[in-house]
Amino acid sequence: MQLRLTNLTKTFGQHRVLDDISIDLPEVHALVVIGPSGGGKTTLLRTIAGLERPDSGEVFINGEMLHFDEVSLLRHRRSIGTVFQSFNLFPHLTALENVILPLEQAQGYGHYQALEAAQAILKRFQLEEHADKKPAQLSGGQQQRVAIARAISIKPRFLLFDEPTSALDPEMTSEVLDIIGELRDEGRDLLLVTHHMGFARTAADHCLFVAEGRIVESGPVERLFAEPLSRELNHFFGRVMRY
Repeated sequence: MQLRLTNLTKTFGQHRVLDDISIDLPEVHALVVIGPSGGGKTTLLRTIAGLERPDSGEVFINGEMLHFDEVSLLRHRRSIGTVFQSFNLFPHLTALENVILPLEQAQGYGHYQALEAAQAILKRFQLEEHADKKPAQLSGGQQQRVAIARAISIKPRFLLFDEPTSALDPEMTSEVLDIIGELRDEGRDLLLVTHHMGFARTAADHCLFVAEGRIVESGPVERLFAEPLSRELNHFFGRVMRY
């Protein structure tokens, strides 16, 4: 995947969350974004996903500019898979219905075609026995697997994960991270925000360190983790990798 951001700025009230961000990644397969809380990671991801409109600046994905009018954004959102920390499943629908819904409403599948595709993707993630359960009847890990299954079902151009394990206990965290690793190994393009530094180091090929609304460092994952150049990244690693 090619990703280029040009002078991207976003302000909430008096707080500038993205501060004139520019980056050009001509070829990235698995991109991880790390940094302190409140530094702009999630807003950056949501802007790339078309869920936030920047105040100024441009986003190019695979050479195409992302236009921020409602029609273009809707088309863009329907072409990518997004997975959030809070699962975002519809509580009144079963696991199967949660996967069927975007296939019918956003992708134009007929009911039986959507049903067949949803059943197949739930089976792939070992969720077929939970197909008729509503989210409240599922564990956190199972809910997140349903959310990933739903994101995959639409055959997205790429997948975005925003702290997908922050609401999970350690066992479920490992399970979900294993699934994301499998998707990467299948050749899917991924953009991932995570606080799991070990997973970030093994799952991605390129890393952005975002703090105070800026990309402080960018480069191959192994280089950033082995030889951080900035004082900010050294300080960040000193805090998050202490224990």
